[in-house]
Amino acid sequence: MVAVTGTTQLAQQFTFTRNIRQLNLQLARQNEQLGSGRYADGLIGVSQRALELSQLKADLGSVNNYKSGVQTAQNRVGLYAVGIEKIIDLATEAKDLMIKTRDPFFAATAAPRVQIETLMDQVGSLLQTKDGERFLFGGTDYTITPINGQLSQLATTYAANAVPGAAGYPVPFAAAANAGAYPPAPYAAAANFYLGTTGTLANTFNYQGVTLYSDDNELVSYGVSAAEPAFQQLVDAMIRFRDATQDIAGNGPNYTVRVDDARAQLETAITSLKTIASRNGYKQQQLKEVQERHDRSLDVLKVRIGAIENVDIGEVSVNIKNLQTSLEASYVITRDSLQLSLVNFLR
Repeated sequence: MVAVTGTTQLAQQFTFTRNIRQLNLQLARQNEQLGSGRYADGLIGVSQRALELSQLKADLGSVNNYKSGVQTAQNRVGLYAVGIEKIIDLATEAKDLMIKTRDPFFAATAAPRVQIETLMDQVGSLLQTKDGERFLFGGTDYTITPINGQLSQLATTYAANAVPGAAGYPVPFAAAANAGAYPPAPYAAAANFYLGTTGTLANTFNYQGVTLYSDDNELVSYGVSAAEPAFQQLVDAMIRFRDATQDIAGNGPNYTVRVDDARAQLETAITSLKTIASRNGYKQQQLKEVQERHDRSLDVLKVRIGAIENVDIGEVSVNIKNLQTSLEASYVITRDSLQLSLVNFLR
């Protein structure tokens, strides 16, 4: 009986020691949680909460990825807006030039051909705007420049002394509605107009094919193409005016008629350009709303993740107090056990 009793007392001491060690470990973890405000790794534990946390973090990553893509699209749409605004300004400047140099007497000393060619090249430069390695106005062929060299280098299309409205002189340009009709008269081949020939013409026209997924189920299209009718109208109007300058010296009255013809075409182009700007503005608003929706989703996901990962500080404080009380009690019991005499131990 003595051996059994003694072994029991010794086993109790080992038990007390283990309890103290476990209590100290729990107390350390609770203090860690109190300091960090987050559950210790081993305390999330419950399978359902762990699975939910994993799914929420996956959703958080997806929303962040979509948000990044939408932000890229927003930046591009912003560049479109700036480019279109500058092109409208250049078109307006070309209109002013046509008005000021309508009289061949003033045109003779104003060098209108040089001025309009400068404006043409500025328009061409804007239509070749790049975002990184991407040509913004290239439709779905965005790795290929949409412009065929400098616009000022385009060949003469409207001959000297040609009379607007007469047989053989093209009516104000009605731009192609699709790639299949390109290029319309008076441009006999693609090389004779301003669009590049290295890409696929249908892709250059396909500005609506520039898309991105804004979430798992929503595909958003955006973009502006250099091949759109408004730009074709603008370039054609500038070419009409440039070619009209051939008549300044030898056929002044016809020059004036040709300038009026070019300006009428330009007025149509400016109206169409403003329509493109409006459409692009709608896309800016649409992408902004998508981004705001993603921001709201991120806020909700972060709150839900925090509810799982973050501890209740009040609850942790109570747990620490209880653990400290249990630990003090264990120390007292262990101390009393170690003060047993040999006679009491053997009883």
